[in-house]
Order: sequence, then C-alpha cells, then structure tokens
Amino acid sequence: MMSHQNKKENSSSGYRRTPNTECIVCHKPLYRRPSELKKIRHAACMEHRAEAQKISGITDAQKRSLSLGREKGTNHRNGYKHREESKRKSSESHKAWCAANPEKVKARGAKTRGALHYNWKGGSSRLNVSIRRMTENRKWMDAIKERDGVCSCGSTLDLESHHIISLAALIAENNIKNRNDARKCSALWDLSNGETKCRKCHYKIHGRHYDN
Repeated sequence: MMSHQNKKENSSSGYRRTPNTECIVCHKPLYRRPSELKKIRHAACMEHRAEAQKISGITDAQKRSLSLGREKGTNHRNGYKHREESKRKSSESHKAWCAANPEKVKARGAKTRGALHYNWKGGSSRLNVSIRRMTENRKWMDAIKERDGVCSCGSTLDLESHHIISLAALIAENNIKNRNDARKCSALWDLSNGETKCRKCHYKIHGRHYDN
C-alpha cells in the first residue's frame, strides 16, 4: 500500500489517477469513481459538458417534468397543482404561526412597507386607493358580507361591501395622513358603517354605469 508520504510526493510531481473512461465528445481520457460510472449516462470534460448533454438527450423523468410545463428558465414547480387538503393544511399552519408570533409578523411587515417596498414609486398611489388595498380593509369587507349575506334587493350574487359614510369622508374627518393612521382609526373599521350590496345596486349608489 502506498504510504501517505509517497502519495504526497506523487501528487506534487503530477500524479494522476489511471483513466477509466473518456469524454463522449473529444475522447479525452478521464477518471470517474466506479460508483459514479454506474449512475451517469455519459462522461464529459468541463469544456464539453453542454454539448454532451445534447448528445445524450433527456431522461424520462425530465420528459415528465417538461410535460407539466416546467421548461428551462421557469420555476421547477410550475405546472404542479397542490391538493386542496395540502393548501388547507398550509393555510392553517401559516395562520397559527402568525397568531403565535404577532411581533414577528409586525416586524416582517415593517420591512416591506412604504419606501422599503420593492414596488415603491415615491408614494404615487392616492391614500384612498392605498387604504382599500390594506389587509384590514379586506377583513372589514369580508366581515360585512359574512354578516349580511344578501343585498337589500334580495340578490346573493356579486356581493360587495359599501361604506355608508364614504371612505373619503372618514379620511377627512379623522385627519388620516397615511396607512399607519388608518390602522389606528377605529371609525374606519366600524362594521356599523358598512352594508352589503350586489354589484348592480352598488354601481347605482355611486352613479356608475352597470354593464351586465
């Protein structure tokens, strides 16, 4: 058996392992571990790896992935549909974590608000529009629709939440200057200031044309 010293000397003098295969393109002698040779479909030198891949083609597993829409340059999960049970479990787990870690949720949100958000454009969105996009507003709208369940006209289709006192008026009355002010304003999230309307009735209230 070769001693450690001899191995070191051979390495320093240009010692190489005995080649046991060759590059599929240029036929350059190469060494691969026997365990690797059992797994790989081809051997290739660094210079010809891309060309060797074209020669060998793709595997059946890769063909199945491509049939699901996972093309080169896209997300490897593109085309995969999660089961409803999986989505439900994931949602419940996320909600439980958020409920157990409110401070972390708050800190995480603070990192992506205002000028820190990747899509920040210097505050070009009107405050009214910005508030309507808030999570708190979505929860307010959902609570209104869940409470009423039906429009005053009797329709249960295309239900929307309507402010009795307009959002613009509430912003002016409560001197709301930004989203943080909006979060702290209880009048803004008062459920008694909301009612459920179908889209047709809602459009009529605001004087908009409804095209069914």
